[in-house]
Amino acid sequence: MKILTAMVLMAAVLPPVAAFAETEWMGGARQWSVGFANESPHPYCRLLWNSEIGKTMEFRQSATETFWLVTKNTWDIPAGTKTEVTLTDRDVTKVVAAEFFDKTTLRLWPMGSKGSAGLKKIIKNSFAGTPDVQLTFAGDEGDWTLPLSRVDQLYPNFAQCLKRLEAGEPAKQDSATSKPF
Repeated sequence: MKILTAMVLMAAVLPPVAAFAETEWMGGARQWSVGFANESPHPYCRLLWNSEIGKTMEFRQSATETFWLVTKNTWDIPAGTKTEVTLTDRDVTKVVAAEFFDKTTLRLWPMGSKGSAGLKKIIKNSFAGTPDVQLTFAGDEGDWTLPLSRVDQLYPNFAQCLKRLEAGEPAKQDSATSKPF
């Protein structure tokens, strides 16, 4: 009975394996990863920072849209939430819009918000030695530091991902299981 209870609890807590199957990881270093997500109908490139203590930040770039997602696995964000986050680097402090993406995730600079067009520039500049960025949240969440200074060595992987995205290349399907003969 204990084994059955443990299996049921694990199934309830763990996300389905298929949720991870959509991203083909292309490289990683120092808590950063680059991946190609072949989600239909709009594939995108992922630049993901994982703190390994329940906090992640992710840049997603598709052919039509760019996202900046901030996630903490203990958050319970009400649907429709809109707030602001203050970004501070070495020289500049900027207050940006943020909104509900899912119950544990905020989307910074949502479409149409002031400055959202500069999001691709932030991604591009992060590969050129951008300093770390501090995020200050409204409310009682402590400050976070996004270590952009660690991402530079993943530029070749991200550039390869963007080329794939532009070419409309699907995720690689050749394998022993997809082409057995």
